[in-house]
Amino acid sequence: MDINEIRIANLKQIILKDYGNSIQKFATTVGRHNSHFYSIFSGRRSFGQNLARQLEETLNIAPYSLDQSEEVKSLFDSVLFVPAYGVDEHSADFSDTLTKVSNDIFVIEKAKIKNSNWQVNKLYGLIMDDESMQPTIKDGSKIIIDSSQTTLKDGKIYALSKNNEIFIRRVSRQLGGTGYIAQCDNEKYGKVEFKDGKDITVIGRVVYLLGQEI
Repeated sequence: MDINEIRIANLKQIILKDYGNSIQKFATTVGRHNSHFYSIFSGRRSFGQNLARQLEETLNIAPYSLDQSEEVKSLFDSVLFVPAYGVDEHSADFSDTLTKVSNDIFVIEKAKIKNSNWQVNKLYGLIMDDESMQPTIKDGSKIIIDSSQTTLKDGKIYALSKNNEIFIRRVSRQLGGTGYIAQCDNEKYGKVEFKDGKDITVIGRVVYLLGQEI
């Protein structure tokens, strides 16, 4: 199907479902003459982008939703869009096409989180920007953190912050002490000792490396 056919099919579904399959009723609601839509459905007039965007706004439906085929809709229903840490998820446009998904939006299959204990509205994405956690997390890897999980568990990996710098480390308890050690999986990098709640802020636990659960 080309984009014109997709828009027509989607609009017909809306008219059938919400307007009792009455083109007249729909046309009156959106403030247009019904002949305009008869011409589109008969193929005498194309269903252009300007009209599609205007109808979406008038009907208060997501932008570009008239452009989505059933295959794309099914794909969007099966994935969760996670904002990058520091990006307001309310301002991020998750309704746009997949080609617009950038480093500010992370995509994860909903099936992956179905049986997890992750708090979905507290998930954020980060990109590993050094080799400190290799071979577990490679430089440039995309990871998901759950910011609701800030209680430190021995041996788990966390996103930590100190002096406005974010870093990823595996945290373990100090032997015979009351503090923690934030260490790298890459032995070439050092470690940091800290007290819970002091010096270092726990942003959240790393729960997923895109491609595998951690």
